[in-house]
Amino acid sequence: MKYFSRVIIFVFIALQLLRLPAFPQFMDIYYHLQSAWGFIQSGGYCTWDFWEYAPFGRPNIYPPLFHIFLALLMKAGASVVLLAKLLEGASPVVFLLVLWDFIRKNYGEELGFFVTAAFASSFAFFTFLSNHIPASLALTLGFLSLGELFKKRVLRAVILLTLCFYTHISVPWFFVLSSAIYAAMNKDYRRDSLRVIFYSSLLALPMLSFELRNLPFIQPVGNAFPGKFHLQLKVVDYILAGFGLFLAAKMASSYKLFISLFLAGFIFLPYPYRFLSAEGYLPVIFLAALAMQWIWQWLKAHVLKAKRMLTGALLLFILFVSPAVILDKPAGSNRTSCKVEWMDSVLSGILLGKGDSIWFPRMYLPAADIIRKNSVKEDIIYSGINFSGVILGALAQRATSNATFPEVSPSVRVNPLSVANIILLPKDMDRQFINGIRLQYRLAKLGESEHFLVFRNPSTAYSLKIRKAVFGFREIMVVLAVFALVFFWKKS
Repeated sequence: MKYFSRVIIFVFIALQLLRLPAFPQFMDIYYHLQSAWGFIQSGGYCTWDFWEYAPFGRPNIYPPLFHIFLALLMKAGASVVLLAKLLEGASPVVFLLVLWDFIRKNYGEELGFFVTAAFASSFAFFTFLSNHIPASLALTLGFLSLGELFKKRVLRAVILLTLCFYTHISVPWFFVLSSAIYAAMNKDYRRDSLRVIFYSSLLALPMLSFELRNLPFIQPVGNAFPGKFHLQLKVVDYILAGFGLFLAAKMASSYKLFISLFLAGFIFLPYPYRFLSAEGYLPVIFLAALAMQWIWQWLKAHVLKAKRMLTGALLLFILFVSPAVILDKPAGSNRTSCKVEWMDSVLSGILLGKGDSIWFPRMYLPAADIIRKNSVKEDIIYSGINFSGVILGALAQRATSNATFPEVSPSVRVNPLSVANIILLPKDMDRQFINGIRLQYRLAKLGESEHFLVFRNPSTAYSLKIRKAVFGFREIMVVLAVFALVFFWKKS
């Protein structure tokens, strides 16, 4: 079955390449690109986010590894648009390759195939991997760490889990908790699992202590997050996973890893979208694959003549149909709608063109060009549409007085218009409102694109305050080089 796994993966790669013109489809990558630009201005890793909520900023508690990676590529001359497209397109495929390789090496080619098929059943999980690239990278590092743990290479597992801590805030805890539960269930890996948890946590202590010190700035948005009221229930997958959970409980101790991952997934419950369709959905893939493998083996033993037809029908259903129940509660409404999405697999989602693109070159590139030509790097921009401001900030490489994510509060709350040097207002905004702002701030028009009016705000005395890096790029490269040397020199 290894050939069928490779066929599915090859199809995904081909389809992602064909979709590159539509990328990026999500907001997150612009936040990461702007953070990377902030690192470049700072000269390395900066613990203060001065590029959003400018000029006052907020603590930069987001783990820095992905932003450092982007900053190094941008310093080398890589286009931010090209980076956004390639990284969104590549992240789900890279994760699938690592996942498939981990399963086939530790549980066999057959289960590797069924994991690949189960992975293909959820378009929501696939798009999550494209959207939340640091989370995808952290999941990739986590399974690479587990792969080294299974080979009894503790030092390598420690390095990879440590990098996971410096990539994402919540994902490493998913692996810490699952490893702890697995240690309790499998005595063969108990000592090594606990060593990996202890030493990686020790190496991650600088990041963890910094996050703890800045807890007062964090405001939970789990209950206010729009995704809480747009939930996807993969009923068939859950039924298969329930049977898979029963099977895993009866199988050899190595299969208890799937139970461990399932139990650890409940840490994402405060964010229902992440629990049902993102990181928390991952154990469902393993358990559903285990159930499908059992069905295949049972058919081989009891229904010899129809085994291929019945198994093929199940796989076609998973690969091309895979229905989902969608629960949606619009903002401000007390009513929850329910509908069935019959074609919700990855392949059907891609082939049917699901997923809205937010990449509109004619909307953003001309406006970004006007900003660059009429400003310096110390100027702060503001857009009347919050997400447009962040996109334009990333493309024009300027700080913004608004921000993408509200989880971390600004250090000072001000009217973002009053501190911005460059103000962009959508042309379809109410004319009376635009004229009122122009008069209030004595705005001078710099130009206009098809979608935006661009003004300079002469009434503000503020400008960007660039903070110095706490860890320069040279020091970062030395640390990464040491990690690489230890990783490849000592296979233990």
